[in-house]
Amino acid sequence: MKKNEINHYLYQLTEREKFFKNKPASESMDDHSDFDVYTNQMGDRVFKYTFEKHLQKAIESHTHISTHLRTSPLLVFKHNRYAYTPLHSHDFIEINYVYNGQAHITIDNTTLILEKGDLCILDTDVVHRISNTSDSDILVNILMKKEYFSSNMLNRLASNNIIAEFAVRSISETHSHDQYIIFTTEDSEILQDAISGLLVYYLDPVSYSLDAINAYMIIIFSELLKSYTQKKSLEYRSTNQQYIGDILQYIEKNYATCSLAEVATHFNFNASYLSRYLKKQTGSTFMKMIQDIRLNHACALLKNSTYSIEEICQQIGYRNLTFFYKKFTTTFHCTPNNYRNTYRKMIEEE
Repeated sequence: MKKNEINHYLYQLTEREKFFKNKPASESMDDHSDFDVYTNQMGDRVFKYTFEKHLQKAIESHTHISTHLRTSPLLVFKHNRYAYTPLHSHDFIEINYVYNGQAHITIDNTTLILEKGDLCILDTDVVHRISNTSDSDILVNILMKKEYFSSNMLNRLASNNIIAEFAVRSISETHSHDQYIIFTTEDSEILQDAISGLLVYYLDPVSYSLDAINAYMIIIFSELLKSYTQKKSLEYRSTNQQYIGDILQYIEKNYATCSLAEVATHFNFNASYLSRYLKKQTGSTFMKMIQDIRLNHACALLKNSTYSIEEICQQIGYRNLTFFYKKFTTTFHCTPNNYRNTYRKMIEEE
C-alpha cells in the first residue's frame, strides 16, 4: 500500500459500514458482548474496552498481518461510520484524529466538536462515546498502551530540548488533570501525511515497520507539541503577557552566547525577576538550563560530526576546555572521547 492509496482506503465502505449505512444505528443492533459492562453513578451502562480484546479482534479480522499485530505496541484503524458507539472507557490511551469532516465526542455529559485536522488524546478510564458519523466524517483511531505513550513517545521528545521538555510536562499535567486534551492543528499537512504514513506501515507491514511506525509517531507528537506551544503563545500575547515557551525558544536558539542579563533585556524583564520566573516555570535555574542545552548539543556533535573536542567546546559556548571536560564527565560519567567511541562502536555492531 502507498500513501496515495490511503485516502481510498479510508473512504471505502467496510462491511460493517455497509450494514449500518441505511439503518438507524442503536445499541441493540450492535454487539459489544465481548467487553465487560458496568453501571456508572448516573445509571448508564458503560462498556470496559481493553487493549488485549481489541488486539484479538484486530488479529481475527486482519489475519494477513497477525504476526505484526502480535508485537505491535499500538493499534490503528478507521472508526466505523454510521455504527453506534456506546458509552465506554478503556485501559489504554486513545488518539482520535479527524481526517475529514467532524467528530462529536461526549465526555462527562459535555459534547466536544472536533473539526478536520483536530486531534484528541483520551486517558485511561475516561467514560465517553462518539456520536454517529456520516459519509464525509473520517476518524482515525490510534490505541496505545500507556507505557508506550509515556516512556517511548513523551520521554524521547523531551530528552534533548528544553522547549519540548516544558511542553511535554505541561501537556502531561493537563492530561492528568482533565484526562483528555484536544489539539487544533489547523489541518496540518505534515500531521495528515504522518497519519497516512503510519497507516501504510501498519496495514502493509515489512521487516522495518516498527521502526517506521515509531518514527511517524515521533513526527505526530512533534506536530502536536508545535501546535500546543503556538496556541499558548498566542493566548499569552492576546493578554499582553510573555509566554514562557517564547523565552525558552530564544534561549535554545542563542544558548552558546546569551546571558541572563541579555535575555532579560530582550524580553523587557528585570534579570532577578526572570531568574525566579524561569525557576518557577521550569524547575531549573538559568545556568543549569544553559549547561544542559550545551551538553546535549555536545552529545549530538560527538555522535554526528568529525569535529575535534576543542572545536565542539567552542561551538557550544565554552571557552575553557578543562571546564567542559569536567562538566561533561560529571553529567555523563565518561569523557567526551569515550562517549564518541562508545557510540561509534555501538553503530558498527548494529
